[in-house]
Amino acid sequence: VPWRAGWTLLLANRPFRRLILAWILNGTANAIPATLFLLFITHVLGAPGHAGPLLLVYFATGILALPLWLRLARRLPKHRVWTLSMLLASCFFIWVPFLGAGDVLAFYVITVLTGLSLGVDLALPAAMQADVIDQDTADGGGERAGLFFGLWGMATKLALALAVGLSFPLLGLAGFSADGDNGATALLVLALAYAGLPVLFKLAAMTLIWRFPIDADTQHALRERIHAREQATTPVQSGGTAP
Repeated sequence: VPWRAGWTLLLANRPFRRLILAWILNGTANAIPATLFLLFITHVLGAPGHAGPLLLVYFATGILALPLWLRLARRLPKHRVWTLSMLLASCFFIWVPFLGAGDVLAFYVITVLTGLSLGVDLALPAAMQADVIDQDTADGGGERAGLFFGLWGMATKLALALAVGLSFPLLGLAGFSADGDNGATALLVLALAYAGLPVLFKLAAMTLIWRFPIDADTQHALRERIHAREQATTPVQSGGTAP
């Protein structure tokens, strides 16, 4: 479609606007701990040697738990399952600022519990993105999947940039130094930035996604509209036989 008409469709696509904003918020919530992980392990827990095993436990838990989440997503709307996973991750991760030096075992437990939601953040939003593309196609946008996934890629990089742009200035204001000794205030700011900020961002994402307007019935209706549009634009062949 012409770019002006396409841009109008894009801005009018309410599910797209809601989803991409939630994607950025949740992406930022995930990127902040990834950015500050080594600093937190080293300066707050005092256990830099556990960084590798903790990451392994986190990703392994996410992979093992994903089939259970996907089974749940077949019974409940995808956006509700995603919201539930973000809520569980927030409930477990909010306890991290209360940890201190030597609390490695407690952090392993939190890592396992929050890792349960890792696969959901990767799988279900992607399926919801496909639903948003169907909305655009049904409204007359045509086959624009490449445009949408390009926008998702830009949003992903924006979330990573926001994570760095928010967390490191906060640490700088608190006087945190990665090379020297830090006082209690600097370490508290590090812990709050590492775990407190992500919970706030996830809460904002949950607020947006809980009432996401495309469920299974809506998606089925979109597919019917797309099929009807395709049938209407397909030229009718008359006479003759196929070669």
